[in-house]
Amino acid sequence: MAVSIFHVEKVLAYLNENGESETLKHYGITAETLRRYERKKKFYETKQPHILLLDMETCFMEVRAWNLGKNYLQHGQIINDWFFLSWSARWLFDSKTMCDVLTPEEAIKKDDKRICQSIWKLINDANILIGHNLLKFDLPKLNTRFIIHGFAPPLPYNTIDTLLIARKYFSFSSNRLDYLGKIFRNKGKIKTDFDLWIECAKGNEQALAQMVEYNIEDVNLLENVYILLRPWIKSHPNLPLIMEAKHPACPNCGSFDITETDDFYYTPVNKYTTVRCNNCGAPSHKRLSEITPKEKGVLLRSNAR
Repeated sequence: MAVSIFHVEKVLAYLNENGESETLKHYGITAETLRRYERKKKFYETKQPHILLLDMETCFMEVRAWNLGKNYLQHGQIINDWFFLSWSARWLFDSKTMCDVLTPEEAIKKDDKRICQSIWKLINDANILIGHNLLKFDLPKLNTRFIIHGFAPPLPYNTIDTLLIARKYFSFSSNRLDYLGKIFRNKGKIKTDFDLWIECAKGNEQALAQMVEYNIEDVNLLENVYILLRPWIKSHPNLPLIMEAKHPACPNCGSFDITETDDFYYTPVNKYTTVRCNNCGAPSHKRLSEITPKEKGVLLRSNAR
């Protein structure tokens, strides 16, 4: 059963007045439960980062071509340019999945301004954006439609591209979201074919509704994949910095449940105590060096070149 923050604060107030032994006895809890209450209070005292999982679906381009082989097309051969059909997004760990899709009339007119406006508002509120192939597909596409529709750039945000993470740290047989979803949760993307996109372009209401379902499931998969990859991301945005945390916390997930290890992280001239997050498992290290200025003064470094 979930414990309210009010109960947590009551127990911790009692702890401050009566000490740990009396608190454990009075409330009939263990020392580990008390530590968990302390972490929970720290969590509620911090600013929570806005982490947005995002997936976009675009409609195809219509072009004139001489044959079905490999073509190098010029912009003059474009009949109808691409545009967004739908988007799906979720704040990390939120039970509500948000989405928007063109109306049949908008699809026929190829008018995606309304749904671009709705996703722009979410991105503008986000501290971190997460997507699969985010940096080469979703973001450039979004920025293109934003500037075409006359929107200002959203406020600054950090990005995490799970496709790049999968490529950088692992050697999966495929880095596609569908494949990773099958590995991690035994469930891939919803099966579709090109006819769905054709029907959406025609303004078929049922096809547009199906496109949203496909879109939403992609975000569900994305969240699962990100959570499993998260402790491996060495360049993860520092969540405690965004949270304005007043206590040490995991850089990757923001948890206060961390443990110092007996090992060290070494640079050419420094030595730092390593830390393990008990929530996500990510390793990190303290910022203060374990080497004194005197000890550092006798160190030599190899030549850079």
